[in-house]
Amino acid sequence: MGMVIEALWGFYLNAELAKDSNSACEMAWMYGHEYNDFACVLKDADWNPDTREGELLRVEVKSMIVSADESKAHFDRLQSELGDDEILAIFLWDWIDVPSTAHSAPQIVDHFVDAALPVARLRDTLHEARGGSFVARGGCPDRCTPTDCTHVGEPLNKGGVRERRTGPGSATANRVSYAANFGGLLRMLGTRSREAKDALRRATTEDDTSKRFVDFMAKNFPKVQRALA
Repeated sequence: MGMVIEALWGFYLNAELAKDSNSACEMAWMYGHEYNDFACVLKDADWNPDTREGELLRVEVKSMIVSADESKAHFDRLQSELGDDEILAIFLWDWIDVPSTAHSAPQIVDHFVDAALPVARLRDTLHEARGGSFVARGGCPDRCTPTDCTHVGEPLNKGGVRERRTGPGSATANRVSYAANFGGLLRMLGTRSREAKDALRRATTEDDTSKRFVDFMAKNFPKVQRALA
């Protein structure tokens, strides 16, 4: 259902753009295995996804079901892989009873659309506050040559296990090749320690986008409200 919601958002956004005869852009679906779901492209220009010629910005769309115990939505793109103009769009949905029937239907209950990079910075700040780290140049567990290391910036959890498949191959646990906890849109806001709680408060005080994101999540998920307490 999440994929349907994400695709419909692009479809209806294009419908709205088409209503404006002066609009010079439209949303294009990213094919293949690109991180982004959509690119905002110029209508009258040739678009090259590899060089980004003919596009204005890119959008990653995530959907989360509010009633789930643990949302699977992940935002684990590295800061170095994000542009200043990239957008993160999050849609919260749930199954809602249809009046006078025995049926339920999916319904969007809230949404967040803003710059992606500040949310990534907040994620990384809290990752470090919880004891995690990032591979530094010259300090790769694979002992890569510093100038050729492709793992710089990859997240490692508190136990030194890589959090993404693309992390250092030697930084694995006995039973899993990578932890895959990094970037969970709900889990990333977990703050048990005083250090993590203080880091969250500082981030939301210093950056408006981070504050909007945290307020959005806290409004919809009680566990985020508890983290802020």
